[in-house]
Amino acid sequence: MKSSHSSELNQFRSMPWWYTIRGVVMMISGGGIATLCIFAPNVYMLGEKFSWIPIIAMVLVMVGVLRCIDANMAKSVQGFLLNMQGGVLDIIVGFLTLFAINGEPENLVLLIAGYMLTQGILRNVLLSVVDIRNPKSNRITGIISIILGIIIWGEWPASAPWFLAFSLSIDIVFRGWALIMLASSIKKEPAAAED
Repeated sequence: MKSSHSSELNQFRSMPWWYTIRGVVMMISGGGIATLCIFAPNVYMLGEKFSWIPIIAMVLVMVGVLRCIDANMAKSVQGFLLNMQGGVLDIIVGFLTLFAINGEPENLVLLIAGYMLTQGILRNVLLSVVDIRNPKSNRITGIISIILGIIIWGEWPASAPWFLAFSLSIDIVFRGWALIMLASSIKKEPAAAED
């Protein structure tokens, strides 16, 4: 009899290269945008001074779509719900952020702070229910999201558009890292664990 633990692991075992490549792409795209936020913070996009927010919003939508695909590949209800919740949240916040470009950048502060806090808390709460390999990387990623959400909410050091885009980019980087760590720890697991 297989546990839900091994069902979830089988999802990763079937295509660990997919999760590794996806994690690397997330780290590179998030890291690149975070770097651009630091070195070119006041860039104008779509005729507005929103820094790199439109680009990171599109990345967030793509990450959400891929998580929804993961949900459909899940072999358990638990895996489906875990991935679908996060994927839908990524897609909705990505679109809300992208379509809020015609307003004031400061109006995004509560949306992005709420998103970061929700993602961080959700990751840490779900780790107490879902049994996955190498939960430390996911826990660290969740804690970083919570810290960034609190910083954005408190508007310290700034609530400027570049810092909002920077925070979302850092979240994407650490999520990619957690995905790589999870896939690599599962690849190292002996094949006997599948039984």
